[in-house]
Amino acid sequence: MHNSRKRIAVLFGGRSVEHEISVITALQLMLAINPERFDVVPVYIAPNGAWYTGDQLLHRSFYRSVPAGLATLQEVTLLPKPGVGGLMRTGDSGAQITDLLSRRDEVIPIDVFMPVFHGQYGEDGCIQGLFELANVPYTGSDFTSSAVTMNKYICKRYLEAHGVPVLPALTLRRSDARTDLASAVQSITSHERFSSFPLFVKPCNLGSSIGVSRVKDVTELPAALAKVFKYDTLALIEPCVTDIMEINISVRDAGTIEASVVEIPVSESGVLSYEEKYLRPGGKKSGPSQGMAGLSRIIDPPDLDSDIKERVSALGIKSFELLGCSGVARLDFIYDLTKGELYFNELNAFPGSCAFYLWARSAPRVLYTDLIDQMITTALSHFAVKSSLDRDIGLKALR
Repeated sequence: MHNSRKRIAVLFGGRSVEHEISVITALQLMLAINPERFDVVPVYIAPNGAWYTGDQLLHRSFYRSVPAGLATLQEVTLLPKPGVGGLMRTGDSGAQITDLLSRRDEVIPIDVFMPVFHGQYGEDGCIQGLFELANVPYTGSDFTSSAVTMNKYICKRYLEAHGVPVLPALTLRRSDARTDLASAVQSITSHERFSSFPLFVKPCNLGSSIGVSRVKDVTELPAALAKVFKYDTLALIEPCVTDIMEINISVRDAGTIEASVVEIPVSESGVLSYEEKYLRPGGKKSGPSQGMAGLSRIIDPPDLDSDIKERVSALGIKSFELLGCSGVARLDFIYDLTKGELYFNELNAFPGSCAFYLWARSAPRVLYTDLIDQMITTALSHFAVKSSLDRDIGLKALR
């Protein structure tokens, strides 16, 4: 009998500092994919950038053997060449790329590519650009939307220009701080809105709360900047809302743009850290980390004013549409309890745990399996539309 199931390459890991969170999200997702409709091909991108596939990647225990265990996997790659039809086996074959292209047994056929990355080189448009060059269907936002949403400053300025409320922000380049740190600090505090503390200092192009500091006075700025520049070349400085409520929501493209219920994440320290998001549930008693799904949170809080919920939902959908996003995203908002004002904070183009915990509590309820099904269906629909565009007008100017 002909196998009508589509083959889905789930790509994860990558060169970002959020590497291990990507692995956790991918393991959750691959377990939830409908096996009656899809065959999964796990594709692990190691921190050094090498691509591997193999059934071992489906098991969490395998990653305890990395990097030595990678020798048991098949090394693969995706060529930026339309028409290849899937992943190329490489590694120990010793063959040149031109030889591999002539041998169809070296191609692992793929119907849809599903990037499950967090952070740089995966969530920021890099891998999406490769998919575009290879002319293959892929889930989630395209390379433009991914790049814009990864840069927190550009994303906020764009949304602000379209009427979405955001907090003031400054950026500082690593090169400027290294040239003259005192002047760099002065350039921050000389602005009226940033002359009073506390301030937030964070990487402009990272997520997962890595490298984030809450700066209490000017003497703490140099250390906070040094922390950022360990991970990024651009620092983002924002005023700190002291009487704060964080409110998150997920938005997805399901033919129409839909929003999930909201959540209020719970922090013990007042600032959600990487450890609180991903490591707190990982002790012996509570079991291994479940990624963002394991964070303490209040989902669809009954005591939260319905007007605030509606404003978050409306702004979430508006931001998702303005940025041209697709697939499933999570948008984080800040609510100033003192002023009663709501601000967009950031958009995660591919959120930890795919934000399935928010959709499971929405009305109507969307199960993780159905969430993935829709992402794949949407990817194929978008690819069909792009494939219908005329890109060849012939050679005229060269004749």
